[in-house]
This record gives sequence, structure tokens and C-alpha cells, in this order.
Amino acid sequence: KRTATDAIAGAAAGAFARTAVAPIDRVKLIIQLRPTIISPEASSKNGTSGASSSSHPKASPVARHRTAWEIFRAIVREEGAASLWRGNAPTLLIEAGSTALNFVFFDWYKLASHSFLTSIEHQYPSVREDNNGPGSRKRRILRSFVSGGLAGGTTITFLYPLAFMRTRLAVDLGRTEKGERKFTNGMSDVMKQIWRSDGIRGFYKGYGIALISVSMHRFVYLGGYDYIKSEFAASAEGADANMQIGERFAAAQFVSMAASTLHYPLDCVRRRLMMEAGRTEGERRYRNTIHCFRRVWAEEGMRGFYLGLGPNLLRCIGSALVLVSYDEFKRLLTGE
Repeated sequence: KRTATDAIAGAAAGAFARTAVAPIDRVKLIIQLRPTIISPEASSKNGTSGASSSSHPKASPVARHRTAWEIFRAIVREEGAASLWRGNAPTLLIEAGSTALNFVFFDWYKLASHSFLTSIEHQYPSVREDNNGPGSRKRRILRSFVSGGLAGGTTITFLYPLAFMRTRLAVDLGRTEKGERKFTNGMSDVMKQIWRSDGIRGFYKGYGIALISVSMHRFVYLGGYDYIKSEFAASAEGADANMQIGERFAAAQFVSMAASTLHYPLDCVRRRLMMEAGRTEGERRYRNTIHCFRRVWAEEGMRGFYLGLGPNLLRCIGSALVLVSYDEFKRLLTGE
């Protein structure tokens, strides 16, 4: 029953929050992946060395803009307001599924880590429960942060192909009726084209760096939020042991922005590697993770790893909503 409650509350929270910030997320992805979707001609005009002319399709007018506001307006003008939610179908599947799995695995790992720490506390007295003393605090730190990282790594392993398709659809620019899009039928076209060109491996482009990136993000995001709540409960007493919704949202916003900023360079690399699927060897800009890091650094400098960070930090409102909404949905479901 507890697992079902965690899953339902997590799925509802993820779907609600991500739909609300989907337009911001699409703008962020276009900025972040602009070097992989603009035409070589556009690249050379802006001082970025491009690949051969076959490497990239002709850029949509949307991709030629640089600021978040300009891209937002261009999307509405060129593709229509509804296209701000392009790729939201796989996003809903990802977010509902990943948020549900994140919280289910997070609680499972917390329980497992509690049993593990209890089994070793005679060998390591520093992690022994001691009525809210240093040992109890160390246990809370280990349980929260380690469980967050493990939950993130487990979840992305299950759902990576959906994350891959969502990224490809979000940067599929142009109008369907004008034949400007590569994946006109959405997810089905992505699956067919990538399967035909790369097979199952194509859906796992960038998985290695994604595993590290997402684990790092959830280490701070899930672990940090849970630790703040547990520290508050440990230091408070009676009816004041639970944080108010405003306090929880502030804590969620803080850990969300910290996690996003910390893992953003890795996220940049994994999404660029995703864009390589479906291209021939001669068309690919990046051979592997290390080559991607080196090329981005050489051609764009540190700034290249943080393209789209501004909209991403704004999108963190949605990530904070996920954590707070989960608490509220779970409270409604359990009546606690």
C-alpha cells in the first residue's frame, strides 16, 4: 500500500508540475542544443566551427535567435503557441513515471540503508542512533543523500529511451504542415528512424554520462530536500515538527536550483550526444563523451556548458513544485 501511494502521489506531482513548465523547458533545450541544430552557415556567421553541410539540416528561424524571450516569441510566431508543448507526451510519461519511480526507489533505498547502517553500527559507532546526537545526524545525511543518488540512477536506467525521445522532439523545429519537421508523427517517427539507423543502441546515446549526471542531480535534489525536512523534524517538537508549505517550497526551490546548476555541464553533454543518434559517422560532431567535452570547451569555452541555464533556473520552479506537490498528494491519499 505504501509503495502504491508513493507511486500515485509521485506520478500526479510529476505530471502536474512538468506540464506547467513545459514551454520553459522547450526554450531551454533549444538554447542548450542550438550548436547541434543550427546550419553550418549560421554557425560560421557566429564564429562557431561547423561540420560538413550534411551534418545538420537547414536551421529553423527559431534556432537563429539567441535569447530565451526571442526564442519564445519565434516559436509562437513560426510554429504556433501549441508547439510550446511539443514533446510533452513523452515528457508526461517520463515525468509521471520517473517521479513515481524516484520516490518509490528513494523510500526503498532509505529503508534498506537504515537496515544496513543498523547492521554495521557496532563496527562504526559514529553512525549509531544516539537521541538526535552526531550519530543520528550522520545517519540522516547518509540515508537521505545516498538514497537520492541511487534512486536517480535506477530510474534513469529504466526510462532513458523516453528521455531520449523527448529531447529529440523538443528540438524538432518547424511547422508540420510545411514539411519542415523531421519527426512529423511525433514519438512513432523518432522510434522508427532511430531504430532503423542505430538499433536499440541509438536510444541509449549518452547513457553513461546521463547515469552520472542524473545520480548527481538526485543526490542533491531528493537527498537535500529530505535531509532538510528530517533536520527540521529532529530539531522541532510536537505539532511544529512538520514544515509549513511555504517553508517546504523555499527548501525545494533551493535544492532544485543547487542540483540543476551543479549537474548542468553533464546534462549539456548527454543531450548533445542524444542528438547524434540517426546521423552517419561522417555527420556526427561528437565521437563520444570525452570528445564532446573537449570540442565544446575548444569551440565554446565554459559558456558552452551553461547554454540555457537561465531558463533552466526558472524551470526549477516546476522541480520545486514536484517535491511539494508530492507531499500534498501523499497527504491527501493517506489522510495524514
